[in-house]
Amino acid sequence: MRKAVLLLLLLAGRLALGAGLVEGAPPAEGPAVHVVQRGETLFSIARRYGTTVEAIVLANRLSDASTIYAGQHLVIPTPAGSTPSASAGHYTVRPGDTLIAIALRFGTSPVAIAQANNLRHPSLIYVGQQLAIPGAEGLSRGQKRIEIDISEQRLTAWEGETLVYDFVCSTGLPGYPTRRGRFRVLDKIPMAYSSSWNLWMPHWLGIYWAGGTENGIHALPIINGRRLWEGYLGQPISYGCIVLSTEAAEALYHWAEIGTPVVIHE
Repeated sequence: MRKAVLLLLLLAGRLALGAGLVEGAPPAEGPAVHVVQRGETLFSIARRYGTTVEAIVLANRLSDASTIYAGQHLVIPTPAGSTPSASAGHYTVRPGDTLIAIALRFGTSPVAIAQANNLRHPSLIYVGQQLAIPGAEGLSRGQKRIEIDISEQRLTAWEGETLVYDFVCSTGLPGYPTRRGRFRVLDKIPMAYSSSWNLWMPHWLGIYWAGGTENGIHALPIINGRRLWEGYLGQPISYGCIVLSTEAAEALYHWAEIGTPVVIHE
């Protein structure tokens, strides 16, 4: 019986990669890929990513800028010479924080934070300390971001420094780790489907490409009408995706926007 349960878990974990959901994906280190939503225009998409209509047209070899369609995948070129916003934000140190973790969270470096705060001993930051974060984008405006802590198996969602959600999650199994780094929400699908495995993944938020498939955040997967992994959240169970309870995934799906930063760290 235990072998059968384990086999089912491993099979479902492999399916949670979203195999067959998207093919021909660009490499994870390449430009962003945007899935066109109903009602969007090239102008609104270009404005969201800080680029131009002409750049998107050229990158995708579009013959007519007015004929994009819902579900279309568009490569979004990085604007030449683009740099993070120079506006500084502030961060309050929390239990377990390190300067390296804080720097990763905001896309800067430990040295830059140490210099901005005149820290002689960067390892001696303390809980409650206010740190100026050079180049932190939009903190004062409540910018949204998602964080996944691999070591704690928790997902948190933030608006600036305000904690909006704190959920138990499950990440990749040993040998199939969830990739660490900085990403962003690439696409949203209410009920993602893998035709290869007849598997449904509710409230899908795609975040990075793994080979020819896309990894993302989604609710407990469904196969043959059965919801998998209930009772296993809080421990690694997938082949790379981040898995949430049904209720948590639904809340995050409606809160997050395409382009929302996602930070995955230990």
